[in-house]
Order: sequence, then C-alpha cells, then structure tokens
Amino acid sequence: MTSRLKSAEITGSCAQVWNGVIIPSNGVISVKIDGNNLSATIKSGLEKKDSRTRIQNIDSVEIHTAPIYLLLAIGIGLSVIGLIGWISTFSNGNSPMLAFVLLLAGIAAIVLSILNKQRYMAIYSLRYTIVLFMKGSPELYQQFAARVMAVADSLNHAEISQS
Repeated sequence: MTSRLKSAEITGSCAQVWNGVIIPSNGVISVKIDGNNLSATIKSGLEKKDSRTRIQNIDSVEIHTAPIYLLLAIGIGLSVIGLIGWISTFSNGNSPMLAFVLLLAGIAAIVLSILNKQRYMAIYSLRYTIVLFMKGSPELYQQFAARVMAVADSLNHAEISQS
C-alpha cells in the first residue's frame, strides 16, 4: 500500500517539446493522479501553470534514458581537432601541448556524456504531452507510469462495458 501512495505523485525538472524535440527548461513540474484526471503543475520563475488531462485519453507513457548528445558532439569535435593538431605538430616541429589538451578535453567530454545520462518521462495524450526530467530513483517513475496506464486501461474498459 505504501508503494501505491508513493507513486501517486512525481516531480522533476521541466521540459518543453518543440517540433518533436525535447528541450530542458527552467522550473519544477509536479504530476499527480487526481481521481480520473492527471494533474500537472509547472512552476518556473514568476509563472505557474496548472493543467488537467483525462487519464482515459492517455495513449502512452515513455521513460527514456540517453547520453547528452550535444556534449557527445562537442567531445567528438574536440577529439578530432586535437588528434589532427597533434599529428600535424610532428611534421611542423611545433609543441603538441595545445593539441594534446584538446584531445584530452574531447575524450573527457565523450566519457562525461556517456556516464551522465539524461532521463525523462513523457506522457502522451491526443492533444497534450507532459514531459519531465527525472530526479532520483527511476523505479518511482516506473511505478507511476504503470499506475497511470492501469487506471487508463480500467477507465477505458469501464467505458466499453457501459456502451
């Protein structure tokens, strides 16, 4: 019973969806199950936004873990520039120190992007998408996702049986 109460509300960092791309934004989002509705409260700066979505209209819940691609691209770029510079200094007779530092910085950025992954949860309905970057244990978010989908299934089955 305590796991049901724990998974009734989740919080995380805000995100926005622009043309299918999820972008982190400032603020905190709180999503909770409120009867037959999913209530989301977003607080960022001076702004506060409340929204309600019928759980019955929820199509899917996605939990995603991925490396930080921008940091990965920067790391690959720095590594390539550093490697080319390091190799070219042998023919020039110049000091390879700057090129070696760029190479090491690029490798560090690549490793950091792989180890420090972004985790987010997206709740999709027909007209609205709720996205939040997870803070803390992924198990709590998985329990919440399972609970939302179970409530959505039970509400949809109840509607079908009434028709």
